[in-house]
Amino acid sequence: MDDIVMEWLLVLLIAIGIFAYFRYGKPRVDLSVLPHQFVVVDLETTGLDSSRHEIIEIGAVRVNRDSDHHTTFQAFIKPSRKIPAKITKITGITQEMIERDGEPLEPVLRQFLEFAGNRRLVFYNAEFDMAFLSRAAARTGLKIENEVSCALDMARRAWPRRRSYKLTDLAKSGGLSTDGAHRALHDCRLTITVYS
Repeated sequence: MDDIVMEWLLVLLIAIGIFAYFRYGKPRVDLSVLPHQFVVVDLETTGLDSSRHEIIEIGAVRVNRDSDHHTTFQAFIKPSRKIPAKITKITGITQEMIERDGEPLEPVLRQFLEFAGNRRLVFYNAEFDMAFLSRAAARTGLKIENEVSCALDMARRAWPRRRSYKLTDLAKSGGLSTDGAHRALHDCRLTITVYS
């Protein structure tokens, strides 16, 4: 990951931490129990129902807390149907992008699982994302055996008095830009700030 992105991540972590401390008090989550290596994952999908909708983008950041070196993974997946206009409006992912850069589900999922290895997977909303990943794995005959953590649950424990736990709201509360929100890799970077 280049130096500019690492600087951005550090600034983001510090800003959210300072804001959260003064606004909501000391977090009630002992972050020292977290693993030193983990993979933050975010999915973009064609809708909210994992039984009817499909993954169209996987973004991930492999984090090593002992080092400043983090690697990224990003891939588009070709769904069986066209992307709904409302999803394009939310994510900025167009049908043209998918047709140009998308790949079938099985090879992308296989590449992602190789990227993640046996590291813990961290999602902002693990219940939502794991429903899609589990269904995709079942369809392709692949297995996801990684431990899973939910940064949303951690945020709720850390700041129980917040009105909103949307990832973009947490970022805005810390005075951070949400440009690029609802793209998988960008949302991973925001999640890192909540999880770290």
